Amino acid sequence: MDTTFCISAWNTLVQQLVLTFTEPTMRTWQQIALGWVLHRGPATVTGIFRTLGKLADRHWTVYHKFFYRAAWSLETLSAYLTANVIGPMILASGQIDPITGRPVADLNIDDTTAGRYGRHVAHAGWFKDASATGPATQGTVIHWAHNWIVGAITLRLPHWKQIRWVLPAVFTLYRKKADCDRAHPFATRQVLAARMVCQVATALPGMHLRVAADGQYATRDMVMGLPEGVSLVSRIRRDAALYDLPPKRRKPGQRGRPPTRGKRLPTPQQIAARRRKGWKTIAVRRQGKQVRRRVLGITCLWYHVCRTVPIRMVIVRDPAGRQEDDFFFCTDATVPDTQIVQRYYDRWGVEECILEAKQQMGFESTRGWCSRTVNRQAPLAMVLVTLVKAWYAKCAIEEPSLLPEPTPWNPHKIQPSFLDMLAALRR
Repeated sequence: MDTTFCISAWNTLVQQLVLTFTEPTMRTWQQIALGWVLHRGPATVTGIFRTLGKLADRHWTVYHKFFYRAAWSLETLSAYLTANVIGPMILASGQIDPITGRPVADLNIDDTTAGRYGRHVAHAGWFKDASATGPATQGTVIHWAHNWIVGAITLRLPHWKQIRWVLPAVFTLYRKKADCDRAHPFATRQVLAARMVCQVATALPGMHLRVAADGQYATRDMVMGLPEGVSLVSRIRRDAALYDLPPKRRKPGQRGRPPTRGKRLPTPQQIAARRRKGWKTIAVRRQGKQVRRRVLGITCLWYHVCRTVPIRMVIVRDPAGRQEDDFFFCTDATVPDTQIVQRYYDRWGVEECILEAKQQMGFESTRGWCSRTVNRQAPLAMVLVTLVKAWYAKCAIEEPSLLPEPTPWNPHKIQPSFLDMLAALRR
């Protein structure tokens, strides 16, 4: 293994973000990034400091001050991460929009809770952990936590055809109304998500941005807050009030302003139960497997959310009948049905990258409690997830020794997990 090449590649990625910081803070950032990926256990500053050992050539309080006092912005850090680290990977993926001719960037958005302890932890509150429901948890889990909204770029690279690379790019902490003030006015998750989309669109000029999110983001605030030319794929309500497109011609003698919508259509659930014609079979990838689905696409208006902008609603049915019908929509009615379904299925990758950040990078085990530390420390775990993946995608092609070796319990393993990538970097 050419360790010089591998270490140099990692240092280059870390230095892509140094313009976020001042000169003294830049050096601290480089040491924290190194200590964080090498450290095993909770992502505490003291743990990172002890892992660095003699490499930590500054007083231990300097590393604490990096989070609560140093002059740097998480939004600026996300912008440099998106433009300088993720941007070249998007170009390397080779995915081009056939209409605009621009490179395609898929942004998937979801929120998660990060459990915390202590009443004095800034911006913590009681939040529902939607991923912890079921028989094992005896119902819904509501715990004292932070609520983070995460946006991740999803792409596939030519040399890694079986891997869906999910790269966290933007992060926002949701605050309840009681935790807001004049300096930080209250904003819903949907408004915050729309702002995150604008941040990514600004960091990736000249790219065709496509967004996917779950059903809670299918609101007017989210749709109307999207930049021009950006489409959203999400779930639509089963009982949504749909309308036909307005007639193109006025009736003879009709007076008044032109109608903004046509006649009322049945709900998506009623359409799925009644419609027999127009279904077609497609093949898509779902969680790494090729599956077949029956789909029915309809162009209509969802006036309550999208107003007069036509949407493409797609009803997705499992031919085997083992799963219930799904109902998706896209704010761009010209997008093919197969692409809408695939974009929503690829959204699951953001759930996986959140799990990776929690289990391997200490996203949920930070100990800071003041406002600036809370808003900065946990997202760095997500930033490092992206850096580790970007490093591995580049180096493992040049150094086959970084690829995972078969194990007795999985002799046919050829695709690396995030833990394999992190272990290779640590070695």
